[in-house]
Amino acid sequence: MTMRFPVLAIVVGLLCALFPLAAYAFPFGGQARIVLPCYYNSTIYSSLGPPRGGEYIWTRATKTYSFGPPRHAGQWLLGLAGAPYYCIYKIQPLTIYTGIAITMHGSSQ
Repeated sequence: MTMRFPVLAIVVGLLCALFPLAAYAFPFGGQARIVLPCYYNSTIYSSLGPPRGGEYIWTRATKTYSFGPPRHAGQWLLGLAGAPYYCIYKIQPLTIYTGIAITMHGSSQ
C-alpha cells in the first residue's frame, strides 16, 4: 500500500515526459497583417505572417501581456494558441471568420 503512490507518480511523470504533444497549446508568432474587431462576440481576428503565421482569434479569456490585445496591422504577436474558435464580424450579410483561439500572448506597440 505504501509503494502504490510513488510508483503511480513515476508512471505519470514518465508518461508526461514521453508524450509532450498532449499539451493543449502550441506556440505561434508573427507580424499582424489583418486585425478585425468582432463586436458581436467580443473577439479580435488576427491574420499573422511568418515565422509562425496563421489565423488567430483573441478572446476575452486570453491572458494578455505587455501592450494589450492586437490593435493594428504591423504589430508583432507572440504566444500560445489552442482550440478552434470563431469571430462574428457582421450579421447582415453574415460574415464569420474562423481561427485558433489565443490562450496567452504578448504584443509590440
